[in-house]
Amino acid sequence: MTAISPQPSRPSDPGLTQRAQFWIARLAAQDMGEDELQALEDWLAADAAHASAFARERALWQDLAVVGDALAPPPPRWSARRFIMRATPLALAASLVAALLGPAILVQLRADHRTGAGEVRSLTLSDGTRVMLDSRSALSVDIDGQKRKVHLLAGRAWFDVRHDKRPFVVEAMSGQVQDIGTGFEMRRDERSVEVAVTQGAVLIHAPDGRDGPVMHAGQRASYSGQGLTRLATQPADALAAWRKGDLLLDRQPVASAIAEIARYRHAPVWTLGDFGRVSPVSGLFLIARPDEALETLVRMRGLRVMELPGGAVLIRPPASS
Repeated sequence: MTAISPQPSRPSDPGLTQRAQFWIARLAAQDMGEDELQALEDWLAADAAHASAFARERALWQDLAVVGDALAPPPPRWSARRFIMRATPLALAASLVAALLGPAILVQLRADHRTGAGEVRSLTLSDGTRVMLDSRSALSVDIDGQKRKVHLLAGRAWFDVRHDKRPFVVEAMSGQVQDIGTGFEMRRDERSVEVAVTQGAVLIHAPDGRDGPVMHAGQRASYSGQGLTRLATQPADALAAWRKGDLLLDRQPVASAIAEIARYRHAPVWTLGDFGRVSPVSGLFLIARPDEALETLVRMRGLRVMELPGGAVLIRPPASS
């Protein structure tokens, strides 16, 4: 998928910068209607300077996400349209990042190890345990003579635990996964944590205080504040396929599949609309080629795509959905 990528240049009109920031905030809000989307397309097509301003301001927004000490605490809930029209350009960009990306900044400040978009990293902890971090993931490590504890702060990780008298525990969202001599994957999103065992066994301590049954190779479960849920068993060698550079989708809802692919793109993928009526998708894709995977998915389900400056993409369901 080849998006418009104009060379950014500093516009002389401050109003142009402010307008670009307005459109970025509207896209991030994910509640634009057809008329407003058409207005955005018309604005981008009207002048090359518009596309350049959009690309530059999107890049600025992304850069501000890693400058935590430059941002204030998140403000109260606000109307994006009303706030945008009143704020100065720099204050606007910082406020938007603080409000929408504040948790991500805290993760980066706490993390001992983290990965960027499209990066998969292998590392070895001080106790000899091997860890693979997926794209956009982060963890902190607390290992001493008495304990071995890891906090999964964001994203997804696979652990090949080195045998030791000290228990090995991974914490995420007020729950814990305790190793019983194993290899296992954990994935954290905004709502829940998913655990999959590739070898050996683990014990899950759910946030509600209850322990799940011992899980063995191929078994999967998820937990949240509402408790523990067992998921369908899969062949152990099919789990954590991303470690081998593969993205395996198995009857996955389209919105979820888009989010999976988007993890490996540097530029954002925005979705807008209800994908509930679109048939799930299955397929094997390469995480090193997320644009090809996205193009295939769009073609398979007849999705509508708007390519935006700076590599950003907006995807909507088919017109009939």
